[in-house]
Amino acid sequence: MEKIDECDCKVKRTWLVWTVDCLCGALLIGITVWVACCYTTLPDRIPTHFGADGVIDGYSDKNMIWGLLAVMWVPIIVMSVTELFPRFWNVPFKVTKENHSRMMTLAWHLISTTKLLVASLFAYLVVMCMRGENLLAYFTPMVLTAFGANSLYWVIRLFQNR
Repeated sequence: MEKIDECDCKVKRTWLVWTVDCLCGALLIGITVWVACCYTTLPDRIPTHFGADGVIDGYSDKNMIWGLLAVMWVPIIVMSVTELFPRFWNVPFKVTKENHSRMMTLAWHLISTTKLLVASLFAYLVVMCMRGENLLAYFTPMVLTAFGANSLYWVIRLFQNR
């Protein structure tokens, strides 16, 4: 098996990646603008912690909503930057010239869809904090199932396409 040259490590952005990037951008910008517009109407204390059952169990100053937004933006930015360097991605198989394009495209899809799940999760949390409401009772199992199913789907696809 030949070593892959640096110039061969280019991976083309697929429609799925473009779509997810647009959705993530819309979520990030939309929720940030919404918070900025509604911030003055917030009560002085807002819920900022929820138990595993989704019930509010902690409150903080309303300024904490900006911290939650930062926690939303940071992983999305980190994952977006990571997408720019496919030669550093790690897949569970030997990457060769023959399977490089398939492996890297599937790895990119995993990163990209995970990014959308993270953005959606935090957007929901920000909305519920702003509204002062409990999370859905099945929120925790739903999040764990979504992340697990997403990872499992793309790992199975990697195994099938090695």
